[in-house]
Amino acid sequence: MKRALALILSLAMCFALAACGAKEEAPAEKPAEAPVEAPAEEKETLTIALLPKTLSNPYFVAMQQFAEEAAASLSTDKLTVEIVASAPPTEDGINEQITMFESYLEKGVDGVLIVPCGTSEVVPTIAKANEKDVPVICLDTNADAGAEVAAFIGTNNYDGGFLAGEWTAENVEGEVAIITGMLGNQCHTDRTNGYLDGVKAATDAGSVTLVGEIQPCNGDQGTAMGIAENLLTAYPNLKCIYVTNDTGALGAAAAVKAAGRDVMVIGFDGSPDGAQSIVNGEMTATVAQTPGVMAKEGVTALVELITAGTAPEDMYTACAMVTADNAEEYLNWH
Repeated sequence: MKRALALILSLAMCFALAACGAKEEAPAEKPAEAPVEAPAEEKETLTIALLPKTLSNPYFVAMQQFAEEAAASLSTDKLTVEIVASAPPTEDGINEQITMFESYLEKGVDGVLIVPCGTSEVVPTIAKANEKDVPVICLDTNADAGAEVAAFIGTNNYDGGFLAGEWTAENVEGEVAIITGMLGNQCHTDRTNGYLDGVKAATDAGSVTLVGEIQPCNGDQGTAMGIAENLLTAYPNLKCIYVTNDTGALGAAAAVKAAGRDVMVIGFDGSPDGAQSIVNGEMTATVAQTPGVMAKEGVTALVELITAGTAPEDMYTACAMVTADNAEEYLNWH
């Protein structure tokens, strides 16, 4: 009996142990997986070539500086806008500028801002840019017809010249001579023609007489000084010299000062040097342009065109007459 009872207890314990072993063990917790980071987006670079007429003229140096500032302000964490700039040593470097333009096209820039040295000569190279789908915007000076320019942004040079002519008609009596920047360049042609029309009422009335041939200084101060010296010798009653850029006007003013003559000198650009010359009582007046506005608007227009397909529109930037009354406002480029 005792042996039977022990056997029953042993079997009961076995069944109990089997039941305990049949219970499923809880699975061990898996360590938390680290979040998978998305691959970083590659930053895009947009390269814009800037081709001013020269970088020996402070006007175009200011244009480059404002373009670079605009590019920096338009850059983001996903896009870098960069400016690459080249220019001939002088404003008449037509072939040099075209070579630089074509070199940038070969390197593969995304857009071009150009101030053409030769308004007709640059057209075939703009056509090459068109073939490569590289948009071109002209600043300050527009190219002739024959290729697609996305937009022109700059001064209406005829209107600026007309403004200077009107001012001359109101403030000058006697003989007036004209020195142009460069023969055959459209912006200087427009500044000259606008001036002739602006002063026409005075020439018709006989209060102003135009003297001498219109001679080019090619944007060179020393050349303009030499031309002015010859004009001062040839015309002892000369009352005013109009020059279609400030660099030349500074040369003419230096000639007037050296000769000890009382001759007004009117420039065109509104440069800080020109404004300082007016403050100093040397130059008399200048027509102010805004190269900073041109550059900023040009860079912005190209970026919007390339990244968003927004077609730019032509824009005439403002110009104003700078005299002793407001010259201190123009001691920095606008």
